[in-house]
Amino acid sequence: MKPTRRRHEDARPAPRDERRGEATRRDAGRADANRRGDIRPDARRRDEPARDERTRESSRGEQTARAPVADGAHLYGLLPVVEALRAGSRRVERVTIAEGAHEGRLHDLFELARAAGVPVRRAPRAELQRMAAPGANHQGVIANVAAVAYRDADELIERLAARVGTAEPPLAVILDGVEDPRNLGAIVRTAECAGVDALFIPERRAAGLTETAAKAAAGALEYLPVARAANVARLVEDLKGRGIWTVGTDADANIDYTEWDWTQPCALLLGGEGSGLRRLVRERCDALVRIPLHGRISSLNVSVAAGIVLYEAVRQRTTASESAYTQNRTTGEGG
Repeated sequence: MKPTRRRHEDARPAPRDERRGEATRRDAGRADANRRGDIRPDARRRDEPARDERTRESSRGEQTARAPVADGAHLYGLLPVVEALRAGSRRVERVTIAEGAHEGRLHDLFELARAAGVPVRRAPRAELQRMAAPGANHQGVIANVAAVAYRDADELIERLAARVGTAEPPLAVILDGVEDPRNLGAIVRTAECAGVDALFIPERRAAGLTETAAKAAAGALEYLPVARAANVARLVEDLKGRGIWTVGTDADANIDYTEWDWTQPCALLLGGEGSGLRRLVRERCDALVRIPLHGRISSLNVSVAAGIVLYEAVRQRTTASESAYTQNRTTGEGG
C-alpha cells in the first residue's frame, strides 16, 4: 500500500506558487519563440486564432479591392473597376452598382464612367450575386467587360448612308433587347457570313460583347463592326432619314419575309427572346415581316430567325446581281 500512496502523493498538483512560476516560465518561453518566429500554432493563446482569421479576412478583402479580378466577362470590386475606367486598357461596356451603396465612395467611378461614355445602372444586391462568379467578392460593383471594342455608332450610320444609291446597297442588323450572349454571338456569326455591313445593339438591358458572345461568334467579331445605340427607336428614325428601309420581324405581320424587296438599302430589326420588338420600336419601322410557322411551336429562336431572313436577302441580292450582269452583257453584245 505504501507504493500506491506514494504514487498518489506524486500525482498531487504542485503548490499554487510553483504553478504560477511554471506559467510565467511558459509565457516567457512563448514570447522568446514568438520573437524568433518559431512559435507552434498549438502554442498560441486561445484568442489568437480568431484574431488571425479576422486578419486573413481583411487581407482577402483588401486584395480583392486592389487586384483587377475578372472572370472573362465581368470585373469585380470598386477599385478594380475604377482603375479599369481610368486606364482605359479594358473595354468596359456597363457598370452595375448595388442599390444602397454609399454615394461618397462612388464619386470617382461616376465621373470616370461619364467621361468614358459607359452606362451605370443600379440593381438589387441579389441581382449582383447572380451576376457574380462563385466566390467573387464584388463589393457592390460589377463591370461588364467587352471582348472586343465597339465601333462608333454615328460613324457606322454615315458609312451605311454612303452606300445608298450605289450598286451595293447597305444591309444592317439592329437587335432590340437580345439578352442571351450566345444568341448574340450566333447572330453576329450569321450576319458576318451573310455580308451584313453593321450591327447595332442597345446600351441597356441587352447582351454585350462578352467572352461568351465572342466564343459563339467564332471569330466573326473580328470582321463585323458592332456599335451600341443609346436609343433604338431614335436609331431607326436616323436610318430612315438617310434613305435606309427599316424592317422589323413580328409574328402578327401581314407580309411574309420573302415578299419584301431586300435588294433595297435595309436594316433588319430583331426583338428580344420571348418579348420581340418593343412597341415604340415596332411602330417606327417602315415595314413588319413574318416568318410563317407550320408547327405547334409559336416562335423561332432569334438567331435562327436572323439566319432565315438574312439569307433571303442574300438570295434576292445574288439573283438581282446575276440578272443585272446578264442584262448588261446581253446589251453589250447586242450593241
